[in-house]
Amino acid sequence: MKDRITVTKKNNRINFFLNVKAGRFFLFSQNFSKGVYNFFQKGKSEAEIRSFKKWNDNPRLDKTIEKIPMYARYVRKEIIGVK
Repeated sequence: MKDRITVTKKNNRINFFLNVKAGRFFLFSQNFSKGVYNFFQKGKSEAEIRSFKKWNDNPRLDKTIEKIPMYARYVRKEIIGVK
């Protein structure tokens, strides 16, 4: 199973989750943005996120993609215990 980033929408917020073999872990939450939600709606692998090429098209999406690796690294190190 590849590590994937998935989202859920609830109460005008988007919740981001890291799905790994060990389970599903909460990363962060942010205000709803249609562009961000549409991009992540069906889930994205971390490789797809790293290879993102449409910078400067949607500033909110840019900022979200920039912070995902930092949160994923934290979850792996502090929560799951993987280095």
